[in-house]
Amino acid sequence: MANASKDKSVLVCEPMSVGELATRLNKPITSVIAFLLKHGVVAAKNVVVTADVVAQVAEFFEVEVCFPEEETCGLSEFHDEVAGAKSFIRPPVVVVVGHVDHGKTTLLDHIRNTRVAAREKGGITQHIGAYEAKTAHGKVVFIDTPGHEAFSVMRAHGVTTADIVILVVGADNGVMPQTIEALEMAQQAGTPIVVAINKIDRANARQIDEVKHALSRHGLQPDEWGGDTIFVPISALKGTGVDELLEAVALQAYDLGLETYLDVPPCGYVLESRLEKGRGAVATVISRRGILRIGDLFIAGGAPGKITSMKNAEGKSIKEAYPSVPVVIAGFSELPQPGDVLRSVELTEWNKMRAQGNAPDRKTGSSAAHLTAAQQKHGAPIKLIVRASTNSSRDVLVSSLEKISKKTFSGVTVLSSGVGPATESDIVFASDTGSMVLSLDAKTETKAVRLAQDLGVTVKHFDIIYKLLEYIEELAQKDKPAETKIVKTGEALILKVFDIKNLGIVAGARVVDGFIKKTATVRIYRSNRKIGEGKLTSLQRDRNQAKEVKKGFECAFMVDKFNDWVIDDRVEFYDEVVVPESH
Repeated sequence: MANASKDKSVLVCEPMSVGELATRLNKPITSVIAFLLKHGVVAAKNVVVTADVVAQVAEFFEVEVCFPEEETCGLSEFHDEVAGAKSFIRPPVVVVVGHVDHGKTTLLDHIRNTRVAAREKGGITQHIGAYEAKTAHGKVVFIDTPGHEAFSVMRAHGVTTADIVILVVGADNGVMPQTIEALEMAQQAGTPIVVAINKIDRANARQIDEVKHALSRHGLQPDEWGGDTIFVPISALKGTGVDELLEAVALQAYDLGLETYLDVPPCGYVLESRLEKGRGAVATVISRRGILRIGDLFIAGGAPGKITSMKNAEGKSIKEAYPSVPVVIAGFSELPQPGDVLRSVELTEWNKMRAQGNAPDRKTGSSAAHLTAAQQKHGAPIKLIVRASTNSSRDVLVSSLEKISKKTFSGVTVLSSGVGPATESDIVFASDTGSMVLSLDAKTETKAVRLAQDLGVTVKHFDIIYKLLEYIEELAQKDKPAETKIVKTGEALILKVFDIKNLGIVAGARVVDGFIKKTATVRIYRSNRKIGEGKLTSLQRDRNQAKEVKKGFECAFMVDKFNDWVIDDRVEFYDEVVVPESH
């Protein structure tokens, strides 16, 4: 923690309850609650607010703040301890990242010879998974991270924990927005990157070369061109090139020299956490050094705990775990956050922490939405109580809801969020504040269901985050005035022209700006000269009918009464949109 935290006049910004915040500010709790209400946040005494909200409240009351320093598991602070310690070359921790549907989970399926994708809701990866794989090149720990835009925070946790990044790029679709985002995360973290050009069974040599050129413009020069990034063409579905990819990973790991120590106090990172029936708060942890053992006392996220049980990636109970081995640990006094450092401590320090009892109260994982997201000029805000099955899913959901709040007419305010089933307390709070309860892959307690019916509280359950976000976005748009106008929504460049029997002339294009909707009208330009216009009669992506295609994606479409397409024609798309009334 920063040295400034020792000065009582400086407030350390970290998640805390409204009551604790008032105490630390030395202000009446009514004043703090009044400030929050004024800015659209309904929060009672025991509701936990985020560090950002704490900072904004402190600024209003003119109290100096600081943020706690990030704790790490580096070996530099253990030079004295490891002087006579036995070194150990740990397996590399590899994170697989890339754009959605480019084959990340399929690649892991092949390596582990399982079918994880079939068990995920909607066929997508919604949680961080860590798996230990035995290969011909030794053990490798793979972290599977979600690829959809909503999961940026979870991907960042995966990248910052890993030793090596495998960037998967679908050769048929090329470099996409999330490809670049994942690449930049790895570059910022200083993590070595190995590029897997996937789906070569669907692509030609030109498309594979285009991927290399595109990535080279973002600082990844192929080794075959004299650069230092290994590119491996693969087919995750058929297994082609996967052995060569593992060889590349093994080479990178050898170059990194992943030396650690066993006979030092263990220290690791929390990847994921959740509430599990019969075990309480559990977390997926990867140790960086030392051996985790049953009975170890630890501190994670500022809260004490004791390892009471430990399971490996296959769900088998084990008594100890070496560095880089992913394990699910039980024995937390409160639910840790993804990215928290877990470190083993002596009994004296552990008892001291228990006696202080001042760790941020995160048992329910509650947090208020940022004040800036809660301030809305138009429409009555939609107030929500959010529950999710895991901590990272909760964080992603709250972040996504805040984005909806900023772009919709009615504000979306998350009054509290937590992990695990919705409880009677959630229902009472929802009733008092006029909120609805949203559950993502989490149940609602039986008594809470009955109470919700009695109090008239709306409780909605969703298995897939996109369905939940679509529901809220539609709800938030209902209060918008009906004023509409025709605006330009996107632009595309013609790449190919197809003459399909019994169908007609179809234009193949890449969306270079904005988006295309199936209801759009178009204007066609050649060499900056307008040569035609019309209305879309069909829109496809990946040979399937599409309602909308966004920037970076390729698509095919037909335009009413226009067939004279030429490669490099520029097409502008216009659509009727609802606009807020001006004030």
